[in-house]
Amino acid sequence: MSTFFSRKHSVDSLATLLLFAMYVLFLLFLLLFGAGNYQASVKSLDTNNNLYTAASYITTKFRQHDQEGCTSLTQIQDTTTLCFQENMNGKPYFTYIYFDGGHLKELFTAANSQADLSMGTELAQLQDFQIESIEDQFYRITLTDIDGHSSSFLLHPGVPV
Repeated sequence: MSTFFSRKHSVDSLATLLLFAMYVLFLLFLLLFGAGNYQASVKSLDTNNNLYTAASYITTKFRQHDQEGCTSLTQIQDTTTLCFQENMNGKPYFTYIYFDGGHLKELFTAANSQADLSMGTELAQLQDFQIESIEDQFYRITLTDIDGHSSSFLLHPGVPV
């Protein structure tokens, strides 16, 4: 047998150790960059999800109450609310959508009961919610998420005049 292959040098061990260390560092950098990209993606999805959820919910409510006179703006406890009226089994009920404590909320109540906005159900976390009635019974709705991204759209209950 040749003695050439049986002889070991300290340089061989050092090269193997250095190659292994570079491999481990590459894996660590890959893991760190992957985690950063994942966090950015999740944050972007959350941002879009809050605005989309709120806009979709409000649009669906408008479509459910597409009869004349079922949608209005109402002041309750110094808060402007979007009010939807409906009849169930011959009794009138109201659904209020409003902004309170950093959340878009909904309150469903019988017409003869006192509406308490603190009892509403949270729909989405937002920074701001603005609604205004404009000409021809259109409503301009502006939603702002907690990161400052904004979405504004117009809705009309029923068939436009």
